[in-house]
Amino acid sequence: MESFVAGFAYGGTTVLVGQPLDTMKTLQQTKIMEGSSSSSTSGSKQQGLSSLARQLYTEGGIRAFYRGGLPLLMGGGLMRSAQFGVYHSSLDWMHSQFGRTKVLWWGCIDPQIVAAGFCGGIGRAMVESPFEIVKVRRQVQTTPIVVESVLEFLRTGAVAT
Repeated sequence: MESFVAGFAYGGTTVLVGQPLDTMKTLQQTKIMEGSSSSSTSGSKQQGLSSLARQLYTEGGIRAFYRGGLPLLMGGGLMRSAQFGVYHSSLDWMHSQFGRTKVLWWGCIDPQIVAAGFCGGIGRAMVESPFEIVKVRRQVQTTPIVVESVLEFLRTGAVAT
């Protein structure tokens, strides 16, 4: 249980700290893609991080940096909780079934920890994928479409653009 709680706290913290940079990165990437698909803008200059930050703040204040972050904030705790919890549960199960590893790979890598990490990654991916789809779509759109994105994902398994 402690692993699930620790993962949830970690997930919320990473979203609060990382979302502003992730929003700017996503906006820069989508502007590059838009510029490369149009021949008239092929010579356009990429907007720098500081000027993009000023533009975002001018247009929407601090909230603009967290655009698309609500689904990730809700899911961030859940996905990290799943990752930590599944890792710990898997490792505990392996220890109970096989005992602790006595032979390490290359003298330093515990194969049970590697396997538990793989299980934790699968647990996280199962929770994270729907939230990531909604987050990215929301970052590049200006109208509120969170509910529509979630419904579209649940209905079809993908989000149409």
